[in-house]
Amino acid sequence: MESMIFNIIAYILIPILTAVIGGWVGAYLGSKYQEKKEEKKMAEVRDIAVKALTILRKYAKQVYSNAEDDFNTSLTITDKRCVIVLLHKLGVPVYVPANERFDIHRIHFANRIVDSDEIDGIILQIQQKHCDNLFFLDAETYFTSNLQFTAIREVGKKYVKEVLSKSIYNKETKQVTYPDGWVASFGLGEYFAVRILHEQACTDILYDQRGNAKPEKIEQMLREIDMGIWDNCLFGNYEMYRNAKAQIEMSTVFQTMAKAQQKTGDE
Repeated sequence: MESMIFNIIAYILIPILTAVIGGWVGAYLGSKYQEKKEEKKMAEVRDIAVKALTILRKYAKQVYSNAEDDFNTSLTITDKRCVIVLLHKLGVPVYVPANERFDIHRIHFANRIVDSDEIDGIILQIQQKHCDNLFFLDAETYFTSNLQFTAIREVGKKYVKEVLSKSIYNKETKQVTYPDGWVASFGLGEYFAVRILHEQACTDILYDQRGNAKPEKIEQMLREIDMGIWDNCLFGNYEMYRNAKAQIEMSTVFQTMAKAQQKTGDE
C-alpha cells in the first residue's frame, strides 16, 4: 500500500519538478544568452564610437570642421545614428547651421580646435562603459529640440571669436577696449543674447601681460560654451540681471557708508 502511494506521488511530482527545474534552467540560460547578446551589441557600438573619435583625433590641432568629409564618408548612416548624440554630449562640437535642419547624412562640426587629449579622455570613458546609456538616442529629436540652445551658443562663440579674442586689456585703467563697431556685426537678437556674457567676460584673466587675449583662454571659453557652462549668461534675462547687479552695488555702497560713519563715530 505504501509503495503504491509512493509511486503515485512520484508519478505526480516528478513531472512537476522536472517542468519547474527545466523552466528555471531555461529562463536562466535564456537570460544569460540575452545578456551575452546585449553585451556583444554594446561592444560593437562602443567600437563604432571609438572609430568615430579616432577619425576626429587625426585632425588634432586643426579645427573640427576639417574632419567633416572624412567623418561623413567613413561612417555609415547607421553608425552615425548610434553614436552622434553621445559624441555631442561628451563634448564633440556637432553643429547645426542656423539656416539648415539637422541632417544625419551630412554632420557638421564647429570651428573648434581638436584636442587629442580630450578625445583620448572620451575614448577612455566609452571603453570603461560609463556612457552606454547615451547610445541609440534619436538624433533628429535631440538636435531639433536643442536647436535654440545650439543657435544661441553659436552666437556666444561668435562673440568670443570676433570680439573677445580681438580686444585689448589695459592693466592700469583696468578697462577693456573692444573692436570698433563690434555691435554692428551682430543682429539685434544676437546682441540681446550676448549682453550678459559681454559684461561677465570683462575680466583680466583672459589677457596676457601685453593686454592681448590669450589663445588658450579663448579656446577654453569656446569649449565651455559648447558644454553649456555659459548658458546662464546666454539665456539669462538681462533686465533681471541688471536689477540684481544694481541691488548688489547699492548694498555695497550702503555698507561702505555705514563703515565710514562708524569709523567717524569711533574717532
